[in-house]
Amino acid sequence: MKCLSLLIILYMFLFGCIQAPEITESEAIAIIEQLHTNSFGTAEVISIDYHFGRYAVEWENEGNCEWGIDHVDGDDGSVTMKQASIC
Repeated sequence: MKCLSLLIILYMFLFGCIQAPEITESEAIAIIEQLHTNSFGTAEVISIDYHFGRYAVEWENEGNCEWGIDHVDGDDGSVTMKQASIC
């Protein structure tokens, strides 16, 4: 019985603390496309994934041969670069 109570408390703690992000997936995509679109070409999002309160967004801009992965915070929309490449 103690073990069952402990498992229930652990379950409530782990899944009760998960909150929905303030920034939607479409807003995260718009942020990245606006950030990486320039006079050479338009940025397009290749993939997007949400984990641990942030979106991992893979994008490319074929106009200037750029590619990268950025993290968009799910709460405030701030962007940090994880990886970038220019051909």
